[in-house]
Amino acid sequence: MRPRSPVGAGIGGGVLNITEDMGNYTTSVRPFAPSIARERTLDLRFDWRTAIAGSAAKTGLELRDDTGRLVFAIAATASELRYAVTGPDPDSLNPTWTTTSFDRSMWYTVDLHMDFTLGRVQYAITSKEAAPTVMASGTADIAGTNLARLVECNYYGTGTQSIDNLRLVRPTNAACGSLAGSSVYAFGDSIVDGHQYPRGFVDFVADREDMTLTNYAKNGATVGPAVDASGGHIIDQVRSAGSRAPDVVVFDGGTNDAIEIHDQHAYEIGTVSDATDPSSFAAGTYTGSLEATIQLMRQRWPEARLVYVAAHKLGSRDWDTQLALRKVTLQAARKWGVAVADVFADTTFDTRVEAQRAAYTFDSLVNGYPGSGGSGTHPNIAGITEFYVPVLTARLVQLAD
Repeated sequence: MRPRSPVGAGIGGGVLNITEDMGNYTTSVRPFAPSIARERTLDLRFDWRTAIAGSAAKTGLELRDDTGRLVFAIAATASELRYAVTGPDPDSLNPTWTTTSFDRSMWYTVDLHMDFTLGRVQYAITSKEAAPTVMASGTADIAGTNLARLVECNYYGTGTQSIDNLRLVRPTNAACGSLAGSSVYAFGDSIVDGHQYPRGFVDFVADREDMTLTNYAKNGATVGPAVDASGGHIIDQVRSAGSRAPDVVVFDGGTNDAIEIHDQHAYEIGTVSDATDPSSFAAGTYTGSLEATIQLMRQRWPEARLVYVAAHKLGSRDWDTQLALRKVTLQAARKWGVAVADVFADTTFDTRVEAQRAAYTFDSLVNGYPGSGGSGTHPNIAGITEFYVPVLTARLVQLAD
């Protein structure tokens, strides 16, 4: 027998429409499969739109666990987009909302990473358009302990909601708590630092996996020895870091060096030395500076696991320079036993592609969050969660195991 659709739900125009002809203060519940409720880590993505027309009216949907506690909720009036991760439990019809203005005629994409081992959800709501706008994003503690119910809610008034392209998966490289309690030092440039946003991709991983992070990265930092590097040098970040050894060191480099080398002709790329004595390094070159930086990390924290993050393919840098820098960096990583989280090779993130540049990078903030339509260098929330977080998490889990 086919399961009966919840009240107020039906397929129309190729999408799932909900809260159709439902009364005020009513809900309709669709349970997820029992196997879903047993999963400890889940990723959920769906497109959502509301047709609600009145500012006093409100409809939405809520994700709850098997005892009615909230995991995430999204709703709208005619003028306000609302979302929630907390509220009176269990099964309260009206969570504690955060609101922002929006265009109700548009579709929006909701991305959720739910980790029930850690009791945490990472969320992003972006406009579904050629140059998406991040409406809301963040990481929050939740009361829900699994994903068991989809609840369509007519809080008041009338207004059909539409859902499309729903995808629910268990992440291929979920840590499932195996990284919890680990300490991390992060070094690098604006991609690690976060650019104008105070959180880079390492912050997202640390939050998601309950790791203790100290982030020393700075916008504009270089590996090489450019005198006027606006963010200084990554080796100076290493020198200034605490003496207490972290479990893991995560770093990047080369993004700003590509400009210094190709555009400014400030120094050469150089070659990897055959020895480990610092006096053998190619002084005054990118490669010599990189080896000196890694050697200092090894000297200061000999037991720490070192992970170099190879940034995505950049449409904002000369391509041949990127490839040359990548070649010597990977050679140095092999020589020094540095693990590589290879976003460049292991993902499709390539901002030479115009649609990816617009969707996944930002140059400035919108309502306090990374926007979109950037130059191709700095990943926004979508770029971080789609590409950087899975690759780094997988590498850290592999090292932990």
